Formats: sequence, structure tokens, C-alpha cells
Amino acid sequence: MSVGIAVLGRPGADRTPEQRSSRLAQHQDSVHALISKLEGLSESDLGDFLRLDVLREVLDRRVGQVGRYERAVFSEAFKVLVEEEFTVTNLEQCWRAN
Repeated sequence: MSVGIAVLGRPGADRTPEQRSSRLAQHQDSVHALISKLEGLSESDLGDFLRLDVLREVLDRRVGQVGRYERAVFSEAFKVLVEEEFTVTNLEQCWRAN
């Protein structure tokens, strides 16, 4: 959803096909750069990038409705990742965005 909004715009936005195509190409380039970065990381560095300990801490909250909180965490995380054009140092800022 975050990429869709970044490429197409919010509902009611009138982006031209050229604008949408350009924005999509930018995001594709950013994603490919992130993938290349991740492929070059050692197992230890990958763990450092993912910051799963932070994710575990964030998800450890007890909330009433099962799944709603978790969906919100991941939705906000990917929103941050897209807004930062996939150039984050690690995922901690994404996990803590909610």
C-alpha cells in the first residue's frame, strides 16, 4: 500500500502516466539498491540491519484485538521505508514508527 500511494498518489491525486512511471522507476531503483546491499551483508551484519530484537520488543505489547496492532506496526514500518526511499541504515526507525 505504501508503494502504491507513493507511485499513484493519495486518492484524488491526478498524477500523469509519465509521473507515475517515473516514480515507479525511482522506487524500483531504490529497492534494487537495497537488495544489492542486503545480498552483500554477512549474516552478522544482516542481523544488525534487521534489528529483530527491536521488532520483538515492539511486538511484545499485549493488546485487545489479535493482529490489528501487528498489522499497524508493519504498515507503518513499510511506510517509513518507502518515505526514506529504502536508504535506511537499519530497520529500527521502521519498527519504532508506530
